[in-house]
Amino acid sequence: MTLLQRFKSYVLAWLQYGLGWCLFVSGIAAWHKRLHTYAMMQLQRASHKHHNKAQQLMGKLLTYRGETIIDRRAGMALLQQQADSGDAQAQFLLAEALLNPQLVVGAEQEQQAVKWYLLAAKQDHAMAALRLSKAYAQGALGLEKSEEQAQYWSSQFMRHSKMSSDL
Repeated sequence: MTLLQRFKSYVLAWLQYGLGWCLFVSGIAAWHKRLHTYAMMQLQRASHKHHNKAQQLMGKLLTYRGETIIDRRAGMALLQQQADSGDAQAQFLLAEALLNPQLVVGAEQEQQAVKWYLLAAKQDHAMAALRLSKAYAQGALGLEKSEEQAQYWSSQFMRHSKMSSDL
């Protein structure tokens, strides 16, 4: 693929993502099934061109609003790609999805969720820090109860949420 072709693909993905995103955020996509389908198609095309935000949005939409279990698992796969690339929001969303018994069944899902929560919290994701704080306080998600760890993650949550509100 030449540099010009890559540039065209990038611009097209950016436009497709922008159009799909605008239709969803504005609420216009909810007006009619065809508009919804069109918005999803634009996001899907941008996602296939490896547009990061499109992949994250598609992952979130499919995981949490997909009509079938196949759609939801496809969404988790997109979130997994973004999480593997270091996206803190995708890591948090993937951890949340891993704890959903309708999506995933298995003994080690809690361990995987904790791993993703930790990675997201270390990147200043406030909600991931809150989830870890609660898990350590309650001894949940396969973690041993630890007041020290609960306090640490609670302080991280407070610090990160204060930073977010200052913006």
